[in-house]
Amino acid sequence: MKIQPLPRVTVIVFLITAVPSLLQLFFPSLLTAFERDPSLVGSGQWWRPATSLVVQDGGLIGTAFNLVSLAVLGLLAERALGPARWLALYLGGAVAGQVAGMLSGATGAGNSIAVCGLAGGLLAAFALSRADRIAGSAAAFYSVVVLTTAFGHSAAGLIATVAVSTAGTQLIAHRERLPRWVFPLPGLAAGVVLSALGDLHGPPLLAGLVIGAVLARAGSPRPEVRTAG
Repeated sequence: MKIQPLPRVTVIVFLITAVPSLLQLFFPSLLTAFERDPSLVGSGQWWRPATSLVVQDGGLIGTAFNLVSLAVLGLLAERALGPARWLALYLGGAVAGQVAGMLSGATGAGNSIAVCGLAGGLLAAFALSRADRIAGSAAAFYSVVVLTTAFGHSAAGLIATVAVSTAGTQLIAHRERLPRWVFPLPGLAAGVVLSALGDLHGPPLLAGLVIGAVLARAGSPRPEVRTAG
């Protein structure tokens, strides 16, 4: 029986993100000190686009969601693509999201923009047969969930959220019967819609799709790790 290697990059980035994110729940001033604030970046606090990736502006639920997403998609991406491509996707998503945030003047924090880079990369990799169906379906479902956050809490938003979530669930349930080219579509649609709405998650999803496609075509497929009983 082969033992799957420890996803070291995922573990390291998770710890770097989780520690200040959890501390922030007890010391809220960390968010103010670390968040992205274009006006302060412009006045010389250049480090904020980096530090804003390790604190969260979504409260307890948002923090939990972002950390779990990082752990799950990070594990799947590192095992499918390797640590170098993992970093390229994570940093590519972060850069795309932060550039969008700086251009729009949005203040905030969270590692979800970087996770969107991983999701987009996994979708592209799966479409090109460089990742398995679990990775592809998980990334597609994440894209759908991120899209629902743009609908808000109105009645129309609730209906849209239920419809999109149902579609995402069906994508997971029928993943073995769907062709590979279907899976990037939720990520592409979410990226386009969110970008049009000015949501910072849109550009990272699109960047992840592009970077993932380039990296998947440029390198040889990683051998699939299997276990035998």
